[in-house]
Amino acid sequence: MMALVPSTASTLARGTSNITNTTAVSSGNSGNADKVCGILQEIRDEFHTLKTYLVKNDKSSDQSNLNDVLNRTEHTIKERTDEVLNMLNGNIATLTFNQMAAVASGNNSSMFEQLYNLQTRDGSRKLTFMPNGNNRQSEYSIPSIPVITIGPSSNQQPRIAPGMAAKMEYESKIIRNPFNQKNRQVLYDNFGIQLPLIERQQQKQFPSKNLMSAKTTEPLGILPMKTRRNPVDYPVPLTSDDAKRGIISLVERGIIPQGAHITLEPPPIQPKKSSLYDPITRSRTAIKDEPSSSIYRLDKDDYQQTSDPNMSLVPLDQRVKSASPQDKKDRLSLTLSESDRDCSIIMKESRKSSANRTATNKTMPTIDGRQPLPTPASTFEYKKNFRLVIQNGLTKDQTEDFIQYRQYYCLMWGSIITVFRMLEKLMHDYSIPIAFINGEKVTDIAQTIEHEHKPTLEELLNVIINRDDVEEMIKRPGRRFIGPGGQSRAAIVIQSYWRCFRDRRAYVRLRKRKWAVGVIALTWLTYCKLSKVRRQLKVIRRRQLDFFAKKQLDLRRRWPQIQSQRRVIVHLPSLGLTHRVRRKLNNLPVRENFQIGRLCDIYDPNVDVIYVSPMPINNEVLQYYNKLVNLRPSVEKGELVQQDNAHRFMIVVPEALHSFPNLIRGREAYMVTGVSHFDDLYLAEYLDIAVIGCEPEVSYLYSSKSGSKRVFEAATVPLPYGEFDVYNQQQLYESLAQLIIEHLDVQRWLFKIDDDYDGLGIAYCDVVKYLPCYKTVLKEAARFGDKWAHKWAQEHSYAKVLSELPDVLEQHTIYVNKTQFSNWNIFLKVFLTQGGIIEAYPPSDSVTSLTVCIFIEPDGQIRVLCSGDHLHAESEFSCWGLSFPQSSVDPTELNSYCQKIAEQCKQRNIFGYLDIDFVTFIDAKSDKQQLWAVDLSIGYSEHVSMYNVMRYVTTGKFDSSQHLFDVSIKQTKRLRNWQNGAPEQTTIAKSRYAVWSSRLHHTNLSVLHYSVFFQMCRAHGVGFDIKEKQGSVFTLLECDRHENLGMISIGETLQGTLSNFAYNLNSINQEITTNNMQGRTNFLLAINDIENILGITQENASSPTSSDAEKNKSNGD
Repeated sequence: MMALVPSTASTLARGTSNITNTTAVSSGNSGNADKVCGILQEIRDEFHTLKTYLVKNDKSSDQSNLNDVLNRTEHTIKERTDEVLNMLNGNIATLTFNQMAAVASGNNSSMFEQLYNLQTRDGSRKLTFMPNGNNRQSEYSIPSIPVITIGPSSNQQPRIAPGMAAKMEYESKIIRNPFNQKNRQVLYDNFGIQLPLIERQQQKQFPSKNLMSAKTTEPLGILPMKTRRNPVDYPVPLTSDDAKRGIISLVERGIIPQGAHITLEPPPIQPKKSSLYDPITRSRTAIKDEPSSSIYRLDKDDYQQTSDPNMSLVPLDQRVKSASPQDKKDRLSLTLSESDRDCSIIMKESRKSSANRTATNKTMPTIDGRQPLPTPASTFEYKKNFRLVIQNGLTKDQTEDFIQYRQYYCLMWGSIITVFRMLEKLMHDYSIPIAFINGEKVTDIAQTIEHEHKPTLEELLNVIINRDDVEEMIKRPGRRFIGPGGQSRAAIVIQSYWRCFRDRRAYVRLRKRKWAVGVIALTWLTYCKLSKVRRQLKVIRRRQLDFFAKKQLDLRRRWPQIQSQRRVIVHLPSLGLTHRVRRKLNNLPVRENFQIGRLCDIYDPNVDVIYVSPMPINNEVLQYYNKLVNLRPSVEKGELVQQDNAHRFMIVVPEALHSFPNLIRGREAYMVTGVSHFDDLYLAEYLDIAVIGCEPEVSYLYSSKSGSKRVFEAATVPLPYGEFDVYNQQQLYESLAQLIIEHLDVQRWLFKIDDDYDGLGIAYCDVVKYLPCYKTVLKEAARFGDKWAHKWAQEHSYAKVLSELPDVLEQHTIYVNKTQFSNWNIFLKVFLTQGGIIEAYPPSDSVTSLTVCIFIEPDGQIRVLCSGDHLHAESEFSCWGLSFPQSSVDPTELNSYCQKIAEQCKQRNIFGYLDIDFVTFIDAKSDKQQLWAVDLSIGYSEHVSMYNVMRYVTTGKFDSSQHLFDVSIKQTKRLRNWQNGAPEQTTIAKSRYAVWSSRLHHTNLSVLHYSVFFQMCRAHGVGFDIKEKQGSVFTLLECDRHENLGMISIGETLQGTLSNFAYNLNSINQEITTNNMQGRTNFLLAINDIENILGITQENASSPTSSDAEKNKSNGD
């Protein structure tokens, strides 16, 4: 036993030193961690074997002291082992619970004095060690070098000098103060404890007299939260002083966002390649450097030598030196296998022991003039993919992956913990037994939490590796009520839903009432405002109507005087139609501009015209009309005369309304409109002038189809068979059935909407052709004979027709405006809403339509301005143009009918311009010509406009009694050779016929300038002869696209004029039409209708030449 103790003590000393050196080496090289663990475990096994042996051989009085020494040494090695493991794992040493309790209890003695009892008795220096709180004490006498005395305690202690006692007291104070600069050196000299060398920057000590108790700096500005969260806002400018205060100051003040990625250039830590050494070679070198003598000196007389040679313990350094290379490899593999087997136990013990230690922050003194090894940072390579576990709602935070994960993301651990708390709550609420978490995805969510974003359930499920299983359990009904506290949660949910239902029901009721209150209040306010506006409008309308009536009376009284004086006509070419009709019309401004012929009213030398154009007019169009109005003097004299009449007319746009009063100030003026509207009354009041026409409501009433029927009935003029003011479907079917029964010879029946314009609201059906019972009805009529006019005879047939009529109308009705009306139901809806009429189509194969234009002067005189037969191009129910004058009806009969209608209009206060439409045909029963009045239009029309142009360029007059248009032609009488003097000129009257249309349309006209167009016309001989007062004249309607224009052809005979008009159309069409044309034109349709009128075959008229035109002209003569 006595032989073993020194060897064991030497082994202990060298083992302790090896622990320190091995710790330094292993800390610098993480690859040798397993080897260090093996060596430490081997040392602890040797101590355990020695203790076992001493317990079994209790024969010496020094046994107790030796056990104490072994216990202390084993405890020290265990702490050193824990320090090495914690240093390798990157753990931080903490105080034990006993040490924290001692500090909290207010014990002033240092922890070192609690573990080592320093006493000074009889002048000697002793160190009493009390391990584990035992009552036994081991005393160490401290001579010049530290010596551990093992033997029987002696009551007599050697006395020491007072200086030595003072020195010991001074050293004890140094030991109790860990912040003393000599603390590290004294611990090493007296007890061999080498603290790590930690270089620390010393803080400058300022003298207390320079300290200032007041504030020396002003508080720095903090960026408002609103500005921080606004990514569009401009960044705050930084000064050099802000940069000097550091990045942390900028982050705390909000200038740099907390989630910003900050990169320092150059980086404060520069990477450097580290050197790796062989752990065996490094251990051998460290052992060789140890001193040969132990710092502990054991006396041979104080212990007994054992007689068992098998229990002899060889020091660790000797075994390392004497071992062969193969033994070293075997021992290393054994150590690694043992460390792998007990890895989990060692990790748990290291965590427990790490909580029972305190961190040492003092530097280690130099040994033998050499600088000790510094403590390096851990270079352990962590995994990038962490698989974490949440079991039964709790995170397994003691696993190796979790510990590495926590160390890897220690800087953002607070946000990660928040995410884990959410995941734990989710797993706990739904009783999920186990869930595997992806650490990287948790980190991504944690970064969003730093920006005040609360993760959703979908985002939380995305971090779970076994999401399918977890999501299936979460979606299972009632899952969250299975686990602990499920009944409470269920009760809470039931109460929450009930409260939600109760409160929501009350809230919905309150919201409905609030909504009702708001609707009532808003409706009431709207009603009040609308009532106020209606009252104001009524006042304005009444004022305007009173002004209109006043001006009308004044105009009627002064009309003869106004006619003989210079006056200004303000023409407003408006179409005051209903909103439904205006919305469906194409090119409404162009249609309004059909009335531009009003400019030619300046043929009266006392008249000036102001024309309000609905669209802008460019210089090219204005120049053309200047030449047109200057043409009349040349026509009157039969030769070119330079005379400027441009000052007598003016074309303005509505935007120049403010300048109107200045244009007519101090002059007699009145206004003429197209289709009258209430806005015309406002303009008349603004200009303070009268309007030639009737009130807008009167105009609208009698311009409708039903209103015109009332006028015609009152005038006792012949009308088509029919019914008007139809507003009910049953009325429609019953009326039509009765009309069919009464007029079995009528093949086609027309349906016209009241506010129809230009034939766009007309539909027709050949009822007799498709009516199944028509032949039966004819037999019934023939059987009854003259009694068929009685109702009782028609009753049976009426019932059959009425039952079959709806299906026939629905399947066989044809609509003029197919773009607006595609089936019977759509047409019937508009027909019954707006009202309409049922009208018989003339029972004849040849039907001619004609129009008579009448002017009822303010004083009541009636003048027939013009008349003409219709030309049809696109539809037989729409007037495309006129052949003037009309030659289809006897003028006397026509004038009488017009006179009767005009008288009825005067009785209804209708004045101004009227257009009356008639149809004429040969009655098959009587073989006589019949004339029906079919329509009445109130307002200035395009036909009157074109007539004014023709009258202006020909200087002719219209004979309304005979419906002829005569012009005066000057002829020069030839003188004989023997006669001297100027030739005589005689004036003769000749008839002229005209064909005009304002609706020429061709999309290819837009590619030509008007100058090029007129050159092309001159090349084809299209022009006007000022001597013979015949030829062609155009009216330009627009300047933007100029796809539409008007044309007037004037000739000596009607047939020749029609042929010239067709020739002009064909020439223009051939010049501007291509084979692959994609646009629209109505030239060919008009040509075909003219050919039908003339009786010319389609082959000869498809490409007429100038010679053909002359031949047709001569044939007409």
